[in-house]
Amino acid sequence: MVILGISIGTRTSGIAIISKRGLIEWQTLSFKNSWSEQKADYIIRSYERYVKRHKVTVISVKIPPASHVSAALMLLMEKLVAMCTYHGCTVEYTTKKQLKAAMPEVQNTRQLITYTAHLYPVLEHSVQKELANRSKYHHKMIEAVVVAHHSQYRESSPPD
Repeated sequence: MVILGISIGTRTSGIAIISKRGLIEWQTLSFKNSWSEQKADYIIRSYERYVKRHKVTVISVKIPPASHVSAALMLLMEKLVAMCTYHGCTVEYTTKKQLKAAMPEVQNTRQLITYTAHLYPVLEHSVQKELANRSKYHHKMIEAVVVAHHSQYRESSPPD
């Protein structure tokens, strides 16, 4: 099973690829143009490259709370579902609240970030940079890693 974790956004998205071998790839993607349907298509094509390159079977998406979902984000999620259907991927959604509930040791966003570095030491440099910066450039990438990790853990757990 290969999981693409996405922290979805219309300006910045984070992606992470996790498989049995561990964390394979992680990236912060920036989309600076003004919003349009063409921009939505471009964002989806960016995700699709990872699906094809790594033969992704599950896409786990970290979404904002319902009160923060714009029309643009809804369109982007609809296009993401269509892309998943086309490639035969399973898609699942998770909020930050659900992630924190699944990890009792994490009480706030800062702990979520440091917890990610604990899980994947290769991210330590990015995490330290993120914690030191005022602008949270890698925040979405870190969320994507956590959502993919959470999905992998959920998929590998035996049913109750």
